[in-house]
Amino acid sequence: MIKNKIRIKFLLGFTFALLILFANFNEALASSKAENIIELFTKVNPGLAHKTAKNYSEIIIEVCNKFKQDPYAIAAIIVHESTVNNKAVSKGGDYGLMQIHWKAHSKAVMKKFPKVKNAKGLFNARINILYGTEVFAYCMSKSDSLKGGLLRYSAGNEKFANKVLATVKELRAKDKNTSVKKSNTKTRKGK
Repeated sequence: MIKNKIRIKFLLGFTFALLILFANFNEALASSKAENIIELFTKVNPGLAHKTAKNYSEIIIEVCNKFKQDPYAIAAIIVHESTVNNKAVSKGGDYGLMQIHWKAHSKAVMKKFPKVKNAKGLFNARINILYGTEVFAYCMSKSDSLKGGLLRYSAGNEKFANKVLATVKELRAKDKNTSVKKSNTKTRKGK
């Protein structure tokens, strides 16, 4: 009986420690992704304030966690849709960071966000990223690859899909380079 209680306490403690370790790892990973997104956004749009880029990256990571999407894909979509300009409007009637087509999505947007009464409501970064990511998640659910999801999201625009894929690839490569640098630093310090 006493041995079982000790085992249970040990397993609970061990499980708790693993949860903390996992949470810290996820936080560090999200932080690295956020930094890469901020760097990308301020490079693509030099007039964008660091604080604004940071806000966008935080929204992206939060929303991507909700819809189980890659933050780099959403960041790359934003780069190639609006060059990270939340006031961007296309000739075809697409608005905001993710260039949401007002005529096609107005009813759904107003239903989800009752405060949005017209297309200018899509200039709100949080609403735009939230709705755009939800649309993208739907496109991904109907596709077997990131390229397929991007093609659905962009109504078959292969040039756009390829540009986004290239940007996602660059961002993922940064993650790999960062993790290699960190492990090399730890190795050197340990010697």
